[in-house]
Amino acid sequence: MEFVVNEWLPEYFKPDATDEEKEKLEKFLNKFMVRGDKLFVRRPSEFLRKVELFAKQYQNNNKVYTELKKFITNILLDSDRCFFVDDDEFEFEDTITDKLTEGGNTISDKYLFEAAAKTATKTIITTDAKLKKLMVDEGTYKIELLADFLTTY
Repeated sequence: MEFVVNEWLPEYFKPDATDEEKEKLEKFLNKFMVRGDKLFVRRPSEFLRKVELFAKQYQNNNKVYTELKKFITNILLDSDRCFFVDDDEFEFEDTITDKLTEGGNTISDKYLFEAAAKTATKTIITTDAKLKKLMVDEGTYKIELLADFLTTY
């Protein structure tokens, strides 16, 4: 399976993440590694910025740094598990941009759709219920909340 995740993933590595968030992260990563799925990541993106920031910020926290470094090494730097989507490497519908900006929403989630445009499944795994609700009638992309996704993953 090919999909995109948003910033919940790096956030769940942080020491102040709840036990439930850490359990979800562990379940997701374990299943991801076993199944051989592929993560698509927009470069640059808020997702990558947070991964890099937290790797630097928590380098003195052995537990956090070790887990984050394992994610970076085993997933982000493995071309069989991660595909980076750079500028001009995707076709993107203006309707998504319009939808993301309507009603006073920000365009900050655009990078998720740009990366998902390169996937076969067009799936975005998020914890952002507002984004899911906003895109409920959008037919091309599948927005799944992390909790729902993990029930069948």
